[in-house]
Amino acid sequence: MSSWHSQENDSISDINMTPFVDVLLVLLVIFMVTAPIINQAIQIELPKDSYKDDQAQELDPLRVVINSDKEIFVGDSKIGDLNRKDWVEGFQTKVGAWKQGSGPWFADVEADENVAYGVLIPIIARLKEMEVNLNLVIQPELN
Repeated sequence: MSSWHSQENDSISDINMTPFVDVLLVLLVIFMVTAPIINQAIQIELPKDSYKDDQAQELDPLRVVINSDKEIFVGDSKIGDLNRKDWVEGFQTKVGAWKQGSGPWFADVEADENVAYGVLIPIIARLKEMEVNLNLVIQPELN
């Protein structure tokens, strides 16, 4: 009888790992799904050059991006496709809303290295019409 009594007081040392692993896998899937959504960046390959800008910019410029598919972005918002003509109105509206503050206004224009110069001309022209100064962004070469 004493052996039966000792078994009753013994603690169970086995832990069922299946629910624990299930919870970890669910958390892993959640992070794998949400990480790309949170970290959405416009992928472009900037042209490279040895130019280095030593001046620190104190202004907060508007970011205008043209990717390799000729899609135009203002900030993080997609405005349209440069192969179509309907991007101009959205572009002017977005830049006009950004210009509500006092000037001078600056825009950093980033274009994929595979985008032809002729594709940039309408964007540069619209920015100049709206009296926005612009910088063409390059990636410094690593020596």
